[in-house]
Amino acid sequence: MLAAGRNTVRLLATYGPLLVACYLAGMLLHHLFIQLAGFVGAWAEELGTLLLPLAVLARLLALVAMLVVLRDGLAHVGALPDSGRSPARRFTDAMLAGILPFVAFYAARGYLADDVTSYFHRLIEVRADIVFTQTAEGQDAGGSAAPQVLGVSAAAIAIIVAAYGLRWLWGRYRERLPAWFALGAVYLETLWIYLSVTIVTRGFEVFRAWIDSRQAMAWLGELRASLTGWLAPVGATWDTLALLIGEAAKVTVAPLAWLAIVGVIYGRSVQLAEPRIAVPQAASRIDERYQHLPEQVRSRLGDLWRDFASRFTPIWRAVLHMRTAGPVFIGGYILAFTAVLFIEGALRVGVFRVLGPHDINSFWLLADSLILLIIPLVIEPIRMVLVASSYDEMIGISANTGSSEAESTASESSVASAGTT
Repeated sequence: MLAAGRNTVRLLATYGPLLVACYLAGMLLHHLFIQLAGFVGAWAEELGTLLLPLAVLARLLALVAMLVVLRDGLAHVGALPDSGRSPARRFTDAMLAGILPFVAFYAARGYLADDVTSYFHRLIEVRADIVFTQTAEGQDAGGSAAPQVLGVSAAAIAIIVAAYGLRWLWGRYRERLPAWFALGAVYLETLWIYLSVTIVTRGFEVFRAWIDSRQAMAWLGELRASLTGWLAPVGATWDTLALLIGEAAKVTVAPLAWLAIVGVIYGRSVQLAEPRIAVPQAASRIDERYQHLPEQVRSRLGDLWRDFASRFTPIWRAVLHMRTAGPVFIGGYILAFTAVLFIEGALRVGVFRVLGPHDINSFWLLADSLILLIIPLVIEPIRMVLVASSYDEMIGISANTGSSEAESTASESSVASAGTT
């Protein structure tokens, strides 16, 4: 982990301005796409919802650009072969690979909800101007329902199926299509994953609300209250464990998620031994029935499954890299990531201390966005360099572990062959 710290300082000194430029460009595109989606949504709400995923794509574009800039400065990742692919194709593949974990993380952290809120603010603002103009001209503005984004509906499912199907067709006939079709493929991938994550998130919210409304939950609450009422130490222990688990999750989930996203974007680096997983009998029976299907049906289903599973394979490999790196390395990385969070909070407090008190209407409503933008412009390059450097060192640990395992296997084989002789 010390090597990752030294690389972080070196990479910041070398690529710092480029990283700031990439992040600033991504934030600008993110803002413009939300404004565009809100403007279009005021006239055609469904079309505005279809444009909203572009805001997420802008953030991912900035992230991939920052990692591409850093790649040449990383010792292990920079030495990976490119398989003869052009830079444009490598960038497209990195975007496609990173969409699924990035959108999932984006939604889990609440950024997706923030985008939807900003989208609604812009939509309502434009719609109010439209109504005012039509009323002033003597036209009937009409009444419109409250704005909504696509949720669990037949239209959303149809869009997901259509977007996924078109994305699959592009992957199948990629070599025959013009290169600029890749832009459409990236958008289609973002669209169906964005809508799927939105539906899954809302489904969990509905399910959680349903669970909370059950009588059994009320009984559990009464049972806990009765136990903690009689035994105060039990209640204190319960609350302490809940607090520790919650804080541990906050500290560990974000850095590990960033490490997985960077691993997915950089792609497979070294060959790791796949863990052996026992196949359940139910899966074996399904495979037997699958083998009895006609060959053409099996071929098409196999293509669809490989295309779907390919989105999760890089995530699994990133998890394997973390397992190989060991708990000491992961613990040091989480500690360094937490230190960056502390610096972010300290900068936020320092900015307010330096500026001092000002009137909300005459100062903060006008300058807050520009002033607070300084903090992510400083922190995000540091965060990305730290994660990329840690991943690079983790790749080196994995490579050394893999070579050691290969050498031990080879020595065992030679000893066995000598014994046989």
